[in-house]
Amino acid sequence: MLRNQAWLILGICTLIATGVLSGGVAATAPEPKVSPAIPWILDEFKHHPLIGLGDQHGLAQELDFYSALVSDPRFASEVGNVVVEFGESSQPILDRYLGGENVPYTELRKVWTENVGWTPSGTYLGFLNLFAQIRTVNAALPSDKRIHVWLADPKVDWSQIQSKEQWQALVRTRDANAAQIIEDKIMARGKRALIIFGGGHFIRDDGQPLKQLRELVDDRHPGALEVVLAYTGFLEKTCSGELERSFRDWPVPAIAAPVRGSSLETALLPPGCHVIDFGPGGLSEDDAKLQKIITDNFAGISGHALLYLGPASTLTMSPKSPDIYMDETFRAEMSRRMQIIEGHPLTSATAKSNMVSPRTFRH
Repeated sequence: MLRNQAWLILGICTLIATGVLSGGVAATAPEPKVSPAIPWILDEFKHHPLIGLGDQHGLAQELDFYSALVSDPRFASEVGNVVVEFGESSQPILDRYLGGENVPYTELRKVWTENVGWTPSGTYLGFLNLFAQIRTVNAALPSDKRIHVWLADPKVDWSQIQSKEQWQALVRTRDANAAQIIEDKIMARGKRALIIFGGGHFIRDDGQPLKQLRELVDDRHPGALEVVLAYTGFLEKTCSGELERSFRDWPVPAIAAPVRGSSLETALLPPGCHVIDFGPGGLSEDDAKLQKIITDNFAGISGHALLYLGPASTLTMSPKSPDIYMDETFRAEMSRRMQIIEGHPLTSATAKSNMVSPRTFRH
C-alpha cells in the first residue's frame, strides 16, 4: 500500500473531492500520441495558459521532473509562473529568496511549513530542490524575465490556531483561495502558469457544493486548464508489468495524450488490477462514487494526459528534510499542530522513517 495513500484519501474526503467523466471506451479506441514530456508541456502552453500537474505527494521522479522542466530555457521565457499548494503567508519570503537575496534558512523554511493543508509540514526534498533550482535559473536572468512562484494555500497564523474547528474552517477555503490566486496573478494578467497541486484538486463533480480547484478554474475559463496525471502502476506487480510492455518504446519521461477516448482509458484500470488499497472492508456502498473518484485519480484516468516517468518498479519516494526530527523546537510545534488536527502528538517523521536509500513508491 502506498505510504501516503491514507493521507490522500483523508484529504480528498475532507475537501469533498469530486467526480470524473463517464468511463468506458470501445476496444477499437485509438492509441494516444506519445511524446517527450518537457517539449510536449511547453508546446501545450500554446493552446492552454494553465497546465496542471497532479502531484503524487513524495514521488521522487515527479519532483525531479519539476526541476528539469523549469530548467528548460523556454519555461522562463514562455511560461514564467508556477503555482504551488504552499502557504500564501510566506510569499514575501519566497520572493526574496528566488530573487537572489540571502534568506536565513529558519525563515525560508516557513515557505513549506506554514501551511494549512500540508501537515505536519511539506518537507519532501524534491520540493525544496525545486525552489533552489528556480533560484539558480533566475540568477542568470534579468529581473523582469525571472520565474515567479505563487503560493496558493490560504494565509495562516498557526499561533492563533488552537482548535480543529479553526483549522477545518481554513481547509474549506483552500481550493477557492488557489483559484483566486490563479485568477488574479495569472489569468487577469494574460499570463501562463504551471499549476503543481495534489491530484485530488484536479477532479470534479458538478453536484458537490464545495468545488475543487479544477472545477473553479473551468467555471471561469473553460478549456484553459490542461490536467496531467502521473502513472504509478498497480498494487499488483504482474498488472504493472503487463501494461508496461506496451510502454517499452516510450521515452522517459513521456506524455501520452489524450487519455479519455483512447486505448489508455481502459488499459489504465484493467479488470482484477488495483491502484489503491481501501483496506479490509473497503468503502461502503454509499461511498462507491468516492471510491471511483479516488481510483480514477490514482490511475491517471481523470487527467487529459498521462505523465510516464518509467516502470512502476523504478519509482521511489523522495526523502524528507531532517529538520522535523533534528530541530527539537520545530518538532514540538509540528507535534502541537498534529495534536490539534489528529488528536494525538507527532510520533512519525523520524530518522528511521526517513531513509536515504531508495524506497519504492509502490511495493
